[in-house]
Amino acid sequence: MNTKIIIVVSTVFFTLNAFSQQIENGFAPSITDFSVQMGSGAYNAYNPIGTIPDLSYQGGWQHLMVVRHPNPNNNFQLQIASSMSENDKLYFRKLASPSATSANSNWNELATRGSNSFTGSQSIAGNVVIRTSDPRSALEVFEVSESKPGGQTASSKSVLKLSRMGTPNYSYIENAEFRIGHGGGGLYGSKLDLYINGSANTSSVPDQHVMTWNFDGNVGIGTTNPTNKLDVNGTIHSKEVKVDMNGWSDFVFKKEYNLPTLDEVEKHIAEKGHLENIPSEKEVLENGINLGEMNAKLLQKIEELTLYAIEQEQENKKQSLKIELLERENEAFKAVFERLNKIEEKLK
Repeated sequence: MNTKIIIVVSTVFFTLNAFSQQIENGFAPSITDFSVQMGSGAYNAYNPIGTIPDLSYQGGWQHLMVVRHPNPNNNFQLQIASSMSENDKLYFRKLASPSATSANSNWNELATRGSNSFTGSQSIAGNVVIRTSDPRSALEVFEVSESKPGGQTASSKSVLKLSRMGTPNYSYIENAEFRIGHGGGGLYGSKLDLYINGSANTSSVPDQHVMTWNFDGNVGIGTTNPTNKLDVNGTIHSKEVKVDMNGWSDFVFKKEYNLPTLDEVEKHIAEKGHLENIPSEKEVLENGINLGEMNAKLLQKIEELTLYAIEQEQENKKQSLKIELLERENEAFKAVFERLNKIEEKLK
């Protein structure tokens, strides 16, 4: 087994040694034009013709690696170049021409440790890692600037921005942006805000707040400081709203329920200015209402009104019977009076 490993290593070593070649004295020669015909190899230049976009190092010092097509009558080259700056921007291009004249001379950014500006569609088959080498998901964006939690303040930071070009003479560029920051003074949790361009915003910085996800699980729409699981600063339009309840108002119909008299209701209204167990206008304006609780209280009043109506109906029936008896007695008295009148006429 060891003999086989030695043979393989030796073969690779001698193969590499046979095909490797030092560039002149080990240093890349200097040239002045990246677009002309040149042999495969490594070069450097100061602000050459056909330069890459990055001129950040002392005005334009650059490295160039070339792979040239073996036909000397054309100019097919693969070029990879970079400035000597520490930002490590790396560019590539392919010169493709059946003549000595270069073609397709635009440089495309390949990689960098700084800001990237890639051209064309990018297709990635694996995870996308930004800043961290140990991704926990298919796409992880890591912002390295500090957010200063624990009582200190710092503005939220944009971590993901989505943009779409506008239409000339019709619309401006469209932007949406997710900003992340800490939850607030004295807290260590985080919050995430979504902003989009407002109707009058023509800049690339979104200004219209849409939604906030808070460290405690609270969500805000139209508010950046939600204090409930969902706070909405605006109108909600829905086909249906379902509210879970811990009780209901049917206790009004139980025999032991003490139904207030109408005199008691009238007295409470005169003294308080509102129905009993119903919040006043001042309380509603200050605190709002609990939808489920308010519906239960309103139903309680409806059921009390139903009992009052039933009592009134029973009283009406009693009154109707009394009136019917009185009408019968009245008819009987009329008959007696008529008979007395007839007797009186005969006696005259």
